[in-house]
Amino acid sequence: MKKNLLTLVLCSFAFGLGFGINNIAVSENTPQKIGYINVGKLLAASKVLKTAETTRANQTKDMLKWYDTASADIQKQATPQSKEAAIKKYEAQLTQKKNSIKDAYAKKVSEVDNQLSSVINQKAKELGYDVVLREDAVLYGGTDITAQVLPLVK
Repeated sequence: MKKNLLTLVLCSFAFGLGFGINNIAVSENTPQKIGYINVGKLLAASKVLKTAETTRANQTKDMLKWYDTASADIQKQATPQSKEAAIKKYEAQLTQKKNSIKDAYAKKVSEVDNQLSSVINQKAKELGYDVVLREDAVLYGGTDITAQVLPLVK
């Protein structure tokens, strides 16, 4: 009987101790400050991205002119073998040009992405935000900090 009573007292003590610790942990939970960003506005304001898009458009126009010249050269070839050789040569050049344009644009986009992430992190820490999300990921709540970040975008 004494063993059962002692076990009951120890279990009750352990339960009370566990419940008390859990209560302290839950009651000290401070709310997080959450912000959100309209990434589309930040991208639209990026001069680096605008320049990259203009450069890509110009390079694409130049490539189309080159393609017309290559097509004319292929048509001028007299024999099927020379046409085939010209086609292979121009296909290799076309692939190289497309990859060059794609890689240059991807490099600029990566640069803009890194710059935006850095600016957002800096401003969020400065304003005391624990979490910053994309605007399209937020259903309710949070604070829009796009206007505070926008002047820092280059």
